[in-house]
Amino acid sequence: MDLKWIRSFVTAAKYQNFRQAAEQLYLAQPTISVHIQHLEEAIGSPLFERTGRNVILTPTGKRFLPYAEQLLATYESGIQDIEGYRQGYHRKLSLAVSPLIAASVLPSILRRFVEQYPTIEVQVHVRESKDIADDVFNGAVDLGLSRMQAKGAQLQSILLYEDPVILVAGYDGGELEGTPPLDADQLLSASLMLTYHHPEYWDGLLLQIKKTYPRLRTMIVSQVHIAKRFIEEGLGISFLPRSTVKRELLEGRLLEVDFKLFAPPVAATYWIQKYETEEIATFKSFLAYYYPSIL
Repeated sequence: MDLKWIRSFVTAAKYQNFRQAAEQLYLAQPTISVHIQHLEEAIGSPLFERTGRNVILTPTGKRFLPYAEQLLATYESGIQDIEGYRQGYHRKLSLAVSPLIAASVLPSILRRFVEQYPTIEVQVHVRESKDIADDVFNGAVDLGLSRMQAKGAQLQSILLYEDPVILVAGYDGGELEGTPPLDADQLLSASLMLTYHHPEYWDGLLLQIKKTYPRLRTMIVSQVHIAKRFIEEGLGISFLPRSTVKRELLEGRLLEVDFKLFAPPVAATYWIQKYETEEIATFKSFLAYYYPSIL
């Protein structure tokens, strides 16, 4: 049985169309048909039913599909492992990381880690915080760095640090020195509030703000880096974790607003793991230099 037959079968099952499968695999459509025919002969049963220009899986095809997907996944994992070994890696550590963490504190930490442990291959998968615990639980990754605490007895969730949340606005191009601080009341009365780019604190934060500013206009912007760009362009203002805007504040592209209506929330970051391996223990010990609470 040829692996090319398996790949053609899985791709055709995904698109339910031989032409689209051929385009995805950069093959001629008759080649896909030949691969499927050979695979059906090897299995001894039809895998697809033709319905005009499209195809649907037969009961046999549906039953065989997960095995075919597993075959491909095993092959591709093996190729990646060998390639990593050629590059000098002897161990692997896979992380699921929220976009906020990936764009703020993680780069400098990982740079130091890979310099200190060059034989550990680090794989970073950027996931929404709501999905990270599931990835760790299902074994898709070794550990997670999330903005949401994991729930479940089989997962260990450790608070790494808490990040102050601040109100930020764009720089309007005026003089920075000698100018009065931005007026929070004026901004909240007239500006668009960019919201829900953090998974936990926005519901309570908006509830408190709207007690004083019931007509506050809002726009959902689900990614921090997009929210920052919108603020720089003058589209609105927002509450962001300080670590995510540190560089922009230093460079003057964003300005912190003196907000005193109430104490803003904090954005927590959690370490999530299910089991312990040598690689996880190594990374945990390394991270403890920055965040002692992990030990």
